[in-house]
Amino acid sequence: MSSFALKTIALFLMLLDHLYQFLGFTGMVPIWFTWLGRLSAPIFCFCMAQGLAHTHSRKIYLLRMYLFSLAMSVGNLVLTALLPGSPSSGIPNNIFATLLLGAAIIVCMEQMAADRQKGQMIWMYFIGIELAGFFLGDMLTRAGQTTAAQILQILIPTPLTVEGGVFFVILGPLFYYFRFSKKKLAIMYLVFSLGLCLSSSIAWYLLGMSAWDAFFGVQYQWMMVFALPLLWRYNGQKGKSSFKYLFYFFYPLHIWILYAVSAFLPQ
Repeated sequence: MSSFALKTIALFLMLLDHLYQFLGFTGMVPIWFTWLGRLSAPIFCFCMAQGLAHTHSRKIYLLRMYLFSLAMSVGNLVLTALLPGSPSSGIPNNIFATLLLGAAIIVCMEQMAADRQKGQMIWMYFIGIELAGFFLGDMLTRAGQTTAAQILQILIPTPLTVEGGVFFVILGPLFYYFRFSKKKLAIMYLVFSLGLCLSSSIAWYLLGMSAWDAFFGVQYQWMMVFALPLLWRYNGQKGKSSFKYLFYFFYPLHIWILYAVSAFLPQ
C-alpha cells in the first residue's frame, strides 16, 4: 500500500470524524464515525515521517507545512469571528501545526546525528523558541491579551497547544526512528497506544466514570491502535504524485465547510 493510498484512507476516516465533531449535535451522525476517525491522525503522522525521509528538500517541506499551518489558523479565526453561532464553539483543528513540530524534531535529530556540535545549537535554538512562545503566550493570556496570545500561538505553535498535544507531536519522530523495522514499529505503536489509553483512562476513572463510558463515550483515542494493520501494509512507494496537494487543501476546506454548515443549523 502506497503513501497515497494511506493518505486517501486517512482522509475518508478524518471526514467521518469531523462530521461527528461538527454535526454530532443534530443526533443524525453516529458516534462510531468519530471512533473510526481515531485512525486518521496516526496515519498522517506516519506519512509525514515517511515523506520527510524521502523529500528532496526538508527546508521546503518544513516551510510548506508552516505556511499551511499559518493559513489554517488564520482561516479558523476569521471563520469563527464571522460565524460565532456554531455549537462546536470554535475550530480547534490544525493538524498542520502538529505535523510541523514533529517534522522539526526529526530534522533536529538528524542534524544531531550528522554534526553533534551544530545539532546541539539547532536543538537549543528550537527549544528556546518553543519555551519562549509557550511562556509568553501564557503570560499574555493571564494578562487578558487573548488576541495577542492567539497571534503568538499561530506564529509559534508549541507541543502543549497544538491539536493532539505532546503525544501526537512525538508520534511522528517515533515513526521515523523505527521506519526501518516493521516489527519494532509495530511494538512501539502498540506500547504507545496502550500508554495513551492508560494515562487518559486513569483520569476518567478518578472522576467516577464507568469503564464503558470512559472507553467508548469520552476517551476512545485508544482505537487508534486499529491503524496498525494499514501501516503494516505500507510498501515504501509514494503513489500518485499528481495529487500531492490533495491533503493540504482538502483538510482545511472540509473543516471550514462543516463548521459553516453547523453554524446555520438549528440547535
